[in-house]
Amino acid sequence: MTPVQTVARARRAVRGRSAGRGHGSEHERRLRPVDEPAGKGASHPPQTRAAQHVLVVDDESSMRTLCRINLQLAGFEVSEAADGSTALERVREHDLSLILLDVMLPDMGGLEVAERLAADSRTRDVPVVFLSARASVEDLRRGYEQGAVDYITKPFDPVELADRVREIVARVERGESERFRAERLAELED
Repeated sequence: MTPVQTVARARRAVRGRSAGRGHGSEHERRLRPVDEPAGKGASHPPQTRAAQHVLVVDDESSMRTLCRINLQLAGFEVSEAADGSTALERVREHDLSLILLDVMLPDMGGLEVAERLAADSRTRDVPVVFLSARASVEDLRRGYEQGAVDYITKPFDPVELADRVREIVARVERGESERFRAERLAELED
C-alpha cells in the first residue's frame, strides 16, 4: 500500500464509512498520486497533487476554527484571517483555490475586500464565497453582483461545507464560475 493510499484509508476511518465514500470514490481518486493508475501502484515514485487551499476570513475565531477543521478533514489546506486587511495580505502569500469571506468584518466589509480583490490582476481570478448572517434576498444579490461565486448564509451545516466548497472549486476549475453564479442568481428570482 502506498503512503497516499494509507492516508486515504486513515481519512476514511476518521470520517467513518457512513459518509458514503467507498472504494474508488471521487475522494480516493483525488488523493491518488497523479502518475498512479487506478489499479496497482506505479513502479516509479508517486507524485501527489497539491492540496487545494482555502482562505477563511471571519472575525469570529470559533467560525474560522469550525470551517478550518471541516475543510482540513476533507483534505483542503486552510489559512485564516480575522479581518479584511489580513485577508488581502494572505491572498498574496498563497496560491488559493477559494476564499470564504464574511460580509461583516471589523476593518473593512467583505464586499470591499471582494472589490479590492477584483481590481487587482493578481487576485481577480480567485473565487470568493461569502459567508454571512445577512440573508435577505438583497444581501445575497449584492454579494453576487460584487462577483461572488456563491453565498452561504449562517448558520450553515458545517459537515456540508467541505462538499459545497469542493463542488464550487471543481466548477471553477472547469471554467463554470459564471454559469454557477448565474444559477445562484436565478434561484433568488424564483
